[in-house]
Amino acid sequence: MSTGRHAVDVQRFIDDDAGYIRWLAAHPEGFVLNTERSPKPGYLVLHRASCPKISQLQRSATQWTRDYIKFCGHRTELEALARHEVGGEPRCCGICDR
Repeated sequence: MSTGRHAVDVQRFIDDDAGYIRWLAAHPEGFVLNTERSPKPGYLVLHRASCPKISQLQRSATQWTRDYIKFCGHRTELEALARHEVGGEPRCCGICDR
């Protein structure tokens, strides 16, 4: 999957937990689009970088970027990527988007 015109601003993390954790630490005000390994319109969840759902391993999980991948950047860039390149509307996390 190409990130097209968003490639400069959006970073994709797949099988790169160390890089993902570094990005979270360096961009605490950023956003993360969590999606399946092969992104589909039906599962696009937008989180704040500080959200515990994507910054702490969940029960029984051993990796962040294996089964689900992360696109990281500014909210508007991630929303555009979801719409134009995956064909779906991201939903906001119910925990961090209050």
